[in-house]
Parts: sequence; structure tokens; C-alpha cells
Amino acid sequence: MALKISLFFALAAISASAATEDSTLVKRQSDLLYKLDSLNDAVLGFRVGGSVNAGVLSSKLTSDQLSGNSPSRESQAYTDANLVMTAHPSSETEARVEVRLHKDWQSGYEESVNPVIGHWFSYDGLILDKHLLFNLGYMRVGYTPLTLYVPEDKVLQEPEIFASRRNDALEMRNLDTSTNRLLQGLNVEYHSGAVGPVSDIYAQATGARIRNIAKKVDQLFFDFDWSDRYMMAANAGVSAYGFTVGGNFVSTFDRELSTRSRSPGTGYYYEDNYVGSGILGFDSKGIVDSPVHFGVNGEFAASKWKYTLDSSCTADSTISYTLKAGNYVTSNDGLSLDTISTYYVAKKYSTSRDWHDSVLERRNGTAFNIQPFASASLGDFSFDVKGLYMQNDKKFWSEQASSRTYWGNTSILNSNALYAGQDSTLLSHFRSGSLENMYFAVYNTDVLQQQNLMSKNEDGDILSVGNESRYTYARLYNNYRLAHFYRNGYSATAYKLQEYAAVSDFIDPSVNMPLPMGLATPDRKGFAFSGNASWNDAVDFNLRFGSYTWDAIDDRFTQLGMGLGVDIAQLINYDMPLKLQGSFESASENKYLKRKTTRIVGGATIGIWGPVSVLAGVQMLNKKYDGGLDLYGDASVTVKKVEEMLILAGPQVKLGPGAYLNVEGGYMTNDVSYASAAVAGTQKLSIDKTLIMANVSVLF
Repeated sequence: MALKISLFFALAAISASAATEDSTLVKRQSDLLYKLDSLNDAVLGFRVGGSVNAGVLSSKLTSDQLSGNSPSRESQAYTDANLVMTAHPSSETEARVEVRLHKDWQSGYEESVNPVIGHWFSYDGLILDKHLLFNLGYMRVGYTPLTLYVPEDKVLQEPEIFASRRNDALEMRNLDTSTNRLLQGLNVEYHSGAVGPVSDIYAQATGARIRNIAKKVDQLFFDFDWSDRYMMAANAGVSAYGFTVGGNFVSTFDRELSTRSRSPGTGYYYEDNYVGSGILGFDSKGIVDSPVHFGVNGEFAASKWKYTLDSSCTADSTISYTLKAGNYVTSNDGLSLDTISTYYVAKKYSTSRDWHDSVLERRNGTAFNIQPFASASLGDFSFDVKGLYMQNDKKFWSEQASSRTYWGNTSILNSNALYAGQDSTLLSHFRSGSLENMYFAVYNTDVLQQQNLMSKNEDGDILSVGNESRYTYARLYNNYRLAHFYRNGYSATAYKLQEYAAVSDFIDPSVNMPLPMGLATPDRKGFAFSGNASWNDAVDFNLRFGSYTWDAIDDRFTQLGMGLGVDIAQLINYDMPLKLQGSFESASENKYLKRKTTRIVGGATIGIWGPVSVLAGVQMLNKKYDGGLDLYGDASVTVKKVEEMLILAGPQVKLGPGAYLNVEGGYMTNDVSYASAAVAGTQKLSIDKTLIMANVSVLF
């Protein structure tokens, strides 16, 4: 009771204070909620929160290329609960556990024990008078764009109806839209705060397990690798009078002993990557308090990469001779050379094996970038501008700063559709387009059985030489147990260099074609400019331009983007949402595959009545390969152009605090033009999908 009374008076005091401020109602509400959250965080004990979602999704596929017996409709119906449990043993620390429960309505009759998936486990704190932050378990950590970082996947003026779907798809993979990398391990970060003339002295250390060797001999499924892979990182620096200077180091390596102890085979390849960088920056806010501030940030990095073969080979061989009693050999005519008795020498050959490292390739490279910036807030008008100049060697490689979370190339909706006369590789990469991969995801709980279990032993194949494998039934001990499966274009995996090289041509060029690995992209040199302007928090304008070169093949990239958002409700003091958004982005290269992409985006958020709003969005995306994207290296199948469109619209109803009902209808097209050596002329794969979706979400 005392706690309720205290919270009531605190709420009254905060409300009274907020009422006196000269701000909008929305800002006052946001400030109030933030302060209430702070009060909740200060309460010791155990709390349970989270969200529950229930929804349906129906996708009707139409295509002239469908085979006669192909299913054309896929429906998803589900209830999904995400439970967030937090315990505060003190006001400075928190233990956090997030679990996910998922129930598929359409397969509920065949489900047995529905598993609970651990989504997040961490123990976090801000201790020593808020000078030391630590994370143990799951964490999101970022250093600099050349060391530990996630390159951003941004769409200018992305409408709310698209942004919310992208956030949901990311959340399924435990990801978000920040530039911090998802890790599991320990992170410790110290900040001194102001000490004399020094604004801050900081130091940080991070250790994480990146990949885990398979622990089962006969089965490998879900996330696995042939070795334990680790990351060790640290940074330190100091800030004073607006200047910041510091250093960063990241080491990613395979632990060979873990693979050797499993003895899975005779030879495996490992990659070790070391990156060190120095940063120097200046921000005028550190020396003068002004509505206009400016500064510059720079980073120089050096990398080392080693590719090693760890093989089991003959280490030593011996020949031993032993004197034994008995008959020796017989002669060619079958008569014994000694019919009575004799001694003979027995010869024995033996070998011993050991593991041996062979360095197959080394790469050492450097990279640097410099980014000047300026911003100002002058009454109702504000702006910020940023420049970039970068130069990276072709042998520079930073694994933990090069992998995006968006990969694409995944079959999402209608994955069970069958196509007649279409190339399998073409279908694997293009049957679900970029827009489908970016904004849709399917989440199912399915019974484990031999089709979705994988074995590392050839003898464990589902079928062996056309017959039933002798392992078939032994491998089904997990059967009738459910597992969680995703069809999702996002992944937290940081690709190794050799892995990245194998998929580089199929990385979606519509997302930052010049810098597919962000500022850590090897063999790039160029400059870029970005600017954002806002008036009265109602009109936002965005401009992007970039020009880069790829010296190894004398290729040049050009990038351009413009966006405009108008909050009409803010302009006319309308008390309901009324916002329009639009953007245009393009990128091209003059050599290599001669790719060119264009993206046109439009959207609206319109308040209709009370809690009812209408959300709408449209995107048109074209990707041209004037040089041809050869799928096999022999020009047998060459992709020339991909044209996509996605339209989504529907009402959103606010049912209560944190509770919403969304009903959406959509139409999506995906046309792939390609040439095949087997058929004369240009061929086309055309796939259209009609979508109906509804979802109720409740936060608690």
C-alpha cells in the first residue's frame, strides 16, 4: 500500500511538473512514461512482462510457371508469446530472461509437447556509482565501423507499415536496427566521467563465443560448425576539450583443440582475423555551448588474416623385428625349408599420426576514413550534414564489422510451391524477392523428423544407395518433439572471408551496393555526403550522394537518394495522425556486372476516427544486371533484370494501452528476366502473391 501511495504522489508531482512545460501533449506523455519506467526499474524484486501476439497470414500465389500439382496457397495462424522476466537484486543490477512460446493453430492437433525457446539470458549492471557497466550472457556491443560493428540497412523515409514489419522480422532473430552486434559472452565497460580537465577516460573489454562445435556424433542441426570460434576485443580512450583519442583491437579465431578432440575427420580449414584501429575525433560541443556545432571523426585500421589447414598426417613410422620360435616359410614347391624347428624374424610396420598446421594464405591490409559533420538547431529549423572520405586496401578484412543482419536469398512465403521447367539455382535465389525477404518472415513449430535433421556422416543420409539407411530409426529418437523453425532473411552470423566470397555475387545490391560490408568493405575508395533538414518537426528532407571505386576491376559506383516526409497533423495542429512519406534511391556501377538498382517508396499514416488509423505503403524495386549475373560460371543461366513491387494497406485500431489490432491486405510481384543456353530468347519467371494479414498484439 505504501508503494502505491508513493507512486501516486510521484505521478502527481511528475504530471504537475510536465504541465508547466511548454511542450506538446505527445512530448509530455513520452516524458511521463519514461519517468514511470525509471521508477519501475528502481523497484527491487521480480517482474514479468512481455507481449502476446495472435494472427493469421494467407498468401495466394499465381504464376504461369507453376506445375499442375503445385500448392498455390499458404496460410499461417498462430499465437506467439514473448515473456520477459527480470529480477533486480539491487537497484544497480538486473537478471533478464526472455522466453518464447509459439503455437501453430493449423497443426495444433499433431503437436505434443510445445517447447519453450530461450530467447535472451543476461545479467547486466551499472555499478560503482554508475562508472562500470557489465553484461554477462546475451548482449549487443559495438565499437567502431572498422572493428566491431553492424553495417546499417536503411530505407529513406520508410513508412510505418513497412518499418514495423521489418522490426518484427528482426526481432524473430533476436536482432534490432542498431549497429551493435549480437553476441554471447562477457562485456565490461568503464567510464570515469569528468576528472579535472579530462571529460572522460574509458576502457572496454569484450569476450564472446561466436560459433559452437557440434556436440553430437551422429546428428548436426540448427546452428553448428566444425570448430569453436571465439572473439576477444578491447578498446580504450580519453576525451578532453572536445577531442577524443583512442584505440580498438578485435581478434577472432578458431580453437583448433576443440575440433581435434572431437576427431571428426582428417583435415579442417580455419580463419584467424586480427584488427587494430586508432581513432581521433573532435566535437565543438566539448568546448562551446552553441546551437551550432561541428566536428570530425577519423579512424585508421590495420588487419591481419590467416587461412590455415589443420590436417592429421603421419608423424612417425617404425619397423620392429621380433625373434620367434617356430616353422619358417615354405619353399615354392610346398616343401618346408626346415621340417624340425627353427627361429625366424617377424617384421612389424607401425605408424603414428598427429595434427599439423599449414598456412595456406595470409592477407595484411589497412583502411581509414574521415567523417566531418555539422549540425544546428535554429528555432523551428534544424539540420545536420555529414561527409565521408574512405580508402580501404583490397587485402583489408574485418570479420566482425563486415556482416549485415539482412542477407536475403531465402524462400519465405509459399516455399512449398512447385515450378515447371525452371532452373533450381534460379529458384533458390530469386523465387522470393528482396522486398519479401526484408518485410516478411514465417515462424513455425514443427515435429522433428529425418527430413529436418542433418547428419555429418555420409552413412547417416536419409537414403543410402536408394535404400533405407541403417541409421533411419536410430536417428528418430527426437521424433514427436517440436522444434522452432524460421524462414527469415535476417541472420546474426558474422561470415568468414571464405564464406563471404562464396555468396558475394548474390548479396542484395539494392541495399548499399557500393559498400555491401559497410565502411569495412575491402578495396574501396571514395566519398559520400548526407544531409537531413527539418522544419517545425513537421517537414523532413533527406539527401544522400556517394561515389566509390573498386580498383581491382576498375569499377566505379554512384549512389543517390532523396526523401521527403510531411507531418500534416503537426503543421495544422490536427489532433490525429496524418503523415505522408516518400523517397527515391538509386545505385549503379559501370563495370563488372553493370548493376543498377532503383527504389521508389511511398507511404501514409492517416488517423480516421478515435483509435482507428489507416496505414499504407508502396515500394517499387528494380535491379538490372546489364553485364549479366551468371549463376553457374558457364553462361548456361544468366539473370538480366529483377522487377519487384509491394503494396500494403489496412486499418490499425488501438484497443487499449499497448494493445493494437492490425488488418492488412497486400499485393506483391516479382519478375525475373533471364537467359538460358537451353532456350533461345529472354525467359521470365513471374510470381505474384496476394496477401491477407491480421494481428492482435498486446504488451503487458
